[in-house]
Amino acid sequence: MSSLLIFGAACLDYIALVDHFPQPDEKLRTNSLTIVGGGNAGNTATCLSRLGVKLKLIAKIGDDSNGKKILEDFHNEENIDTSLIVIQSSTISQMTYVIVDKQSQTRTCLFSATNEQILISDLRENILDRIEFIHFDSRSTEAAVHLAKLARQRSIRCSLDLERQRPYLDELIPLMNYIIATENYSLHVCKDLSLLDTAKRLLQTCEFVIFTRGKHGSILIEKLSNNNNNNHQSFVRDDMITQEIIENNYLVWTCLAWPIDSKDILDTTGCGDAFIGGILYGIYQRKTWSKGQLLRFASYIAMCKLKGLGARSTLPYRRDMNMNLLGIDDF
Repeated sequence: MSSLLIFGAACLDYIALVDHFPQPDEKLRTNSLTIVGGGNAGNTATCLSRLGVKLKLIAKIGDDSNGKKILEDFHNEENIDTSLIVIQSSTISQMTYVIVDKQSQTRTCLFSATNEQILISDLRENILDRIEFIHFDSRSTEAAVHLAKLARQRSIRCSLDLERQRPYLDELIPLMNYIIATENYSLHVCKDLSLLDTAKRLLQTCEFVIFTRGKHGSILIEKLSNNNNNNHQSFVRDDMITQEIIENNYLVWTCLAWPIDSKDILDTTGCGDAFIGGILYGIYQRKTWSKGQLLRFASYIAMCKLKGLGARSTLPYRRDMNMNLLGIDDF
């Protein structure tokens, strides 16, 4: 029975691998063109499915060739229930053209003009039956706010992938228990001087905030209560994790990116979605994990994704993972 719900975008990615990013008016031959499933919610759902988590996915696609391919990819995964996916004949399924630059190890995304939103009217009346946790990817935010309010009434925990400014986010953010944001969101949307400044605002309503920082790793910040701020050492370090109390009120976990040789990095597309999949796995399936274990595991999942083209080709399966490598016993 699926008790985890993933809400947001699913699309098709057309990934062109090139030796260098084209200059204006340049004609450039691609090394390869790969057509694979994409979209933040779809990628995170696939990551969780391969980790053995049964889930339901809400997305909106068209009844076209791209939509059929998107749906086929989910059907090929063992643990994704697609019964809530909205298929609309008048909708053109979303696509993203991704240019992967081998020279700079960057990817540039060109989104299709269509951006069909999940509507409140698309949400079924019994959509939250037997649901224990919802993850939102910051798409279709008006419907997301409606669903999050229903979740709050039922004490269903929620998380949010926060990467850019969108309508209704000011209403959605306070309804979240956990927020995973990009460092760029803090810098360019919030325009804060530090990640801690952004976290202070978000922690008024959520339990903890994680900031992804690309090759620089990730940071988790939580607010300490008066009852537990003496239960942590002021400074703890291991090979990947640093734990530190700042301003006597905030516990900051800093995690390095999982080591990978630069020659093994093929494509960064969907790396953040993979990281979020690892975080959700820990929150939802492994409630005994420390915050350090949570970040370490998610960092490893993100590293695995870097080795393949597209967002999903090298997402690891739980059965193939060596948890001794991760230093995690409870798996």
